Formats: sequence, structure tokens, C-alpha cells
Amino acid sequence: MLQSPHNWGAHMKKNKLLGLVSGSICLALALPSIGSAKTPPATAEAFAAAPSISKVSISADGSRIAFGYTTATGETQVRVLDLPSKKTVGVSVGDKKLRGLYFEDGGDILITASDTIRGFGPKSEIFRTFSFDFETANIRNLLATGGMVREYNSGVRLHSLLPDAPNRVIMSAYDVNNSDLISLNLYEVATNGVQVVTKALGNSNTVDWITDRSGSPLARVDHDPERMTTKLFLLGENKQYWEALKLDNTPNEGISLMGLSRQGRIIFSKPFESEFGELFSMDPKTGATTTFLRADGTELESVFRDPWSDVVIGVSVGGLEPMDQMISPDLQAAQGTLEATFPDKMVSITDTTQDRKKIVARIETPSTPPEYVMLNVDGPKLTRLGEAYPGLKNVPMGRLQATTYKARDGAEIPVYVTLPPGDQDIKNAPTIIFPHGGPESRDEPRFDYWSQFMATRGYVVIQPQFRGSTGFGKAHALAGRRQWGKRMQDDVSDAVAWAVKEGLSDPKKICIVGASYGGYAALAGATLTPGLYRCVVSVAGVADLPKMIEQEKAAAGTARAANVNYWSDHIGADDRAAMEAASPRRLADQVRAPILLMHGRDDTVVRFEQSTLMANALKAAGKPYKLVELRGEDHWLSRTETRQQMLTELEAFLREHLGPGVN
Repeated sequence: MLQSPHNWGAHMKKNKLLGLVSGSICLALALPSIGSAKTPPATAEAFAAAPSISKVSISADGSRIAFGYTTATGETQVRVLDLPSKKTVGVSVGDKKLRGLYFEDGGDILITASDTIRGFGPKSEIFRTFSFDFETANIRNLLATGGMVREYNSGVRLHSLLPDAPNRVIMSAYDVNNSDLISLNLYEVATNGVQVVTKALGNSNTVDWITDRSGSPLARVDHDPERMTTKLFLLGENKQYWEALKLDNTPNEGISLMGLSRQGRIIFSKPFESEFGELFSMDPKTGATTTFLRADGTELESVFRDPWSDVVIGVSVGGLEPMDQMISPDLQAAQGTLEATFPDKMVSITDTTQDRKKIVARIETPSTPPEYVMLNVDGPKLTRLGEAYPGLKNVPMGRLQATTYKARDGAEIPVYVTLPPGDQDIKNAPTIIFPHGGPESRDEPRFDYWSQFMATRGYVVIQPQFRGSTGFGKAHALAGRRQWGKRMQDDVSDAVAWAVKEGLSDPKKICIVGASYGGYAALAGATLTPGLYRCVVSVAGVADLPKMIEQEKAAAGTARAANVNYWSDHIGADDRAAMEAASPRRLADQVRAPILLMHGRDDTVVRFEQSTLMANALKAAGKPYKLVELRGEDHWLSRTETRQQMLTELEAFLREHLGPGVN
């Protein structure tokens, strides 16, 4: 995943990006009028729509705001508003997918976008970063002078905005070194020209870098997938790197560089070091290491970094009710002001000026789409920037409840339940089991367009945080390893038993819907517990585990890449018989319920072939199914038109096989 200095919510395992960052009726941004305030119908089109603005970023001095803007025709643009003059300048992103916007200290806007391309092997998601000059409206492709390997790769990352060097940033990217091996290198890049200076050369095992305020490298992390070791190297006074830390038995990257302390020490994490997570602080000269922060009782999930200095300024902690906790006193005060202004709502600081006098924050609840505001510490206090989804304004939404249930072995499993809109008692309702992807991921009690779409159709939506989910401690997460189709699936099935016992769900009207790993869980539900569900929906789901491992090896070009190691370890690839026994494609003759398969043709995470293999197996077994190809779509449903197609197909399928909801 692409990371950047503005990625305030960088996950401890570096697998999480911020979601949509802004809204629609933008007072400060002077956007065109959206229309009347009447309640629109909660259509698939309304739920699938991209936010009219997104990725809001504020400049170092607070004079300008940049944001992604979606036109009435669906075109994605980047627009920049100069607040004093109210002048707006924009540029089209074209058919690329906007992934991030960042101001550098000189005022240039850095635009990160991605394409799905086919190179010499399977399709890949390729990231590039451009600079946009507000005054001239010129746009430049950064790192475009180093040939195709440097320009077109998935390793592009912004490391430092260099607050003391306007129009300069530090970036990493893969390139071919003198040894003809592709390595992750560090570059100083001019955002207002074509100059690129190599700051440091990595090697074929290098996976990360960290620099000081001036952009000089402090440390790098190397991961050897053959030996499954991870090492942290410090740059010595003799300009040579020396090994300061080594971790053994790390199938994938084992050290995450999270930022700096105020004293310039390196803050990093190690996977599953303690039950709820721990951050470490290392002296960049001596390698002496101490504990920087240890979580107690709730999992340490994310780290917030100051975008201008890379200093760690806060963390987010998990559990059923995750929250952000600022370390920096000025941001603690800002967080407190925002929480007092918006009681009973989730407040997330997403960006700030260099002096932290202006702060952008996202405000939401599970039943209220995000609103974005700017807090001016010196006053006037608050400017409302806008609402994320104008098409959902005033639409009644479902009610989320967080609780736990007991699995068959007595383990407590966290769960989120979204009830249909209204204050009526819900009894024996048509229900959708909605397991999340990952599987080492989690659901959060935020606004989720997908679960709300189903809840507003009158269905109870149950999201079990089965063992294997993150956010609930080391033991809970590791309990899912090598448990595909076993313990993880049992926890999902036990959510059904719990909902029926509670009188919440009609046992004859339960369907399972999921995407990615959730799609696998849906197909596993159809084949391993064929009498449990009335219908099944898999979006980008895995159907054949041995084939998935083969596809990962083909994409990596080797059997010992970090990604291959991770999935082999997590699934249990050394036991082929167990993988086959847990592969829905190989159990298609067990299916009783109709199955809807949907998959993006450009999916680079779970290959489209997974769904075609399942469809062919169902066809051969004479089972009812429908396969929907989402043309031009990736794994994350990034495009509005195919997201709408997915929701439309989903709604029709549920109505046909589950019947109407309780509304």
C-alpha cells in the first residue's frame, strides 16, 4: 500500500489508507451549489456515488486548500482554492484513480494517482506522483526521468516534505541499480522541475527508509524472504550502514518505521511484540532501544505523524469502540475542542498546517455520513467544509450496535449489528451476515456505505469480528492463522446461531455477503455449511486456495516473495490437502443456495480467475449462480459506475432470494 507523510492513519502493519476525506456543500471551498435539501431516495446510485470532493489537504501556511472534485459527468479533478483571493485552479486526473493530495512547503500540490496496467506478467496497480503548480497550472510527473522502472512501479512513496527546503521532497521508488537488480532507492526530487538527486541506494531486499528533517537517511529496513529475516540498518558516521536490529522468522516485513520522536529518535514497531501492541524508540547513532509506548487493554492500531516533521503525535487504539489519542498537547486540546463541539460523534484529525493553528477533521457516526470541518485555533473557531455524500443527506440510516457473542468453544467474539432505520423493535428479521475482508483487518463503527445500503433495504446486517481479525489483541488475530474454513468460518456460522437465539433473525431468511476474504467466507458458508444460508454473494472472493498461492507466486515472479510467504503461512500452504478441503471451488457439489459472483476485471489482489473458476465449478455441478464482470474495476471498487452496478445487482439478488426487508 502507498504510504505518505500525510497518511495520518498509517496502520501498525502498514495495510491501511485513509478513506474519503471530504464533502459536498463546501462553504470554505466555494464549490458549485449541490441542489435542494430535500431527502433524496436511498438509491444504489446515491450510495455508490463518489464524494463530490475528497482528499482535502491544507497548505503549510493555511492559505490554500486542495481537494479531489467529481464533476456532474463523473470526471475526477484536482482543484486548489486560494482562500484569501477565492481563486480556484484545477486539473483533470483523467482515467487515473486519485489516491492522495499533499502540499509541500513551497506550495506545490503533490498528486498521487494509480493505474492498473499489464507489464510483463499479471496486471499490477502502479502508483505515480505528480506536482501541480497553482500559479501556472503546470503539472509534472515526478521521477519520470529515470526510465520505466522508476516511473512505473508500486514502490513510489513520499517520505518527507522537507519543511526547510521549499519545492523539494524525499521519495522512494524502485529502480535498476548497477547490479541490474531492482531495489528500493531514496531520492530528493524537485517539485518545480525535473531534477532528481539520488540520496541513497537500497538493495533487492530493501523495503523501507526513514530520514531526518533535512532529508538525510537515518535508517533502512531490509527483508530477506528466502531466510525470512528482517533487519534494521542505521547509517553510521562513516557513511556505512550497520545492523542495529534483526528479527528472525518473519515471513513478511517484520519492522515498520512509524516516524520520529521529538528528540529525533526512530519510532518503529515489531509484529505482535506484545498482546496489544508496542512502539519502540531507537537512538539513530547508537541503536539503543527503549519502549516508546505500550498499549494496555486495547490494541494499538495506527500511528499519527506530523506531515511536516514526521514526528509521532498520536495513536489510535482498537476494541469495539476505537478512538484516537493525541500525544502532542496542542493536538490534544484541538481534539478536545472538536469532541466538545460534536458530542457523541467520532472525531478524526486528518490534516493540519505547519504551525497547527488550522486543523482539518472528519466528523461522523455509523448512521451519519462524514462531514469535514476546519478548526481555526485563533478564531473564528470553526468552518464547515462539507458533507461527504450529498445524495444521502437527510436519508434515514440504520442503527449500529456493538456487542459480543459466544462462539461454540466459549470464546467471546466482537460483533457489529446494524438494524434497519426507525425505532421499531426488530424481531425475526431477514438478515445478512457480512464478514469483512483481510482477513487480518476489521470493521469499524464508522459510516459504511455498503452495510447502510443493505440496512436501508430493511435487512439486519451482522458483521462478526471473527478470530483472525485485528483490533482486538494479538491472541485474537493469531487465532485465525491456518484456520481458513475452520475456526474463522465457525465464528461466522456462530454469529448466525447467536442472532437466531436472540430472536433477531429469521433462521429461514439469512444470506451471507462478503468481499475479498469476506467473499471467501461467503463461498465457504455455501459449501461447508450448505443449509445455513438462503443465498450467497461473493465480491472478489477467493474460491481456490492452492490456485491463489500459485497466482501470488506468478505475480511475484518467485516462490519466496514476502507476499507469498505471508499468504502461505496464513493459509497453511504446506498442507495442500487441507487447502483443497477448504476451497469452495472444489466443493461446488455441496451448494444448495443460489450464488451471485461479482468481480472486478482489473483486480490485482484477488485475480478475476478466482470467480470464473467458481462459476465453472457451479455450472458443472448444475448449481444456480450468476457471474457479473465489473469492467475496469479494481479490488477496492474505486469506480463509481461499477460500484453502482455492484449495489444494483446485490439489491435485485437479495430481493429475489431473501425477500423484502422489514421497512
